[in-house]
Amino acid sequence: TILELLSDASALWRSSGFHVHGAVAVSEVAPVAGPVWGGTRLSVVGARFRESGSLRCRFESSGATASARVVGSGQLECASVAASAAGSRRVAVSLNGQQFSSGGVAFTYRAAASVSSVWPLRGVSVVGTALTVLGGGFSSGAEAAGALRCRINATVVGAAYVSGSALVCNTSTSLASSSGSASVEVSTNGREYTWSSVR
Repeated sequence: TILELLSDASALWRSSGFHVHGAVAVSEVAPVAGPVWGGTRLSVVGARFRESGSLRCRFESSGATASARVVGSGQLECASVAASAAGSRRVAVSLNGQQFSSGGVAFTYRAAASVSSVWPLRGVSVVGTALTVLGGGFSSGAEAAGALRCRINATVVGAAYVSGSALVCNTSTSLASSSGSASVEVSTNGREYTWSSVR
């Protein structure tokens, strides 16, 4: 479609092209939660996405947006923006950076998790040893979603929520043994892990 701006039948401006598209829609996001500092890589599923230099994701009605890219039919990727507080936000998408999809799907910002200490300090390579992690930002919702995890060195295991400041790593499966100390980190969305460097 070509647009022209006319004055007294004289052309003042003529576009090289104007694309008309159907309304975009968002039906699913994964993961469904991430830390308040942002940066969670989201897979957004919906309809009528197309590659555009102005393709953006917006979280609720905040002015902050993130660039996005189409990765497949009806699927794009973008990173969550930082949030001032924990809570649920609707994810909307725009092809031109101005008009955004309505409705949307909720993405939950969670308090940033941290690890301050672990107990016991030795023996985590032994199957069945309960490894208690103390810290903060742990979520029962993450456990319910199957996204509360411990990473012990390079081995990822599930975790059981105890409180917002305590959890227990599931060591019922064999962990890689280590002759030295083991690094223990926690995730509340199954993707981003703490970087507390606690051993």
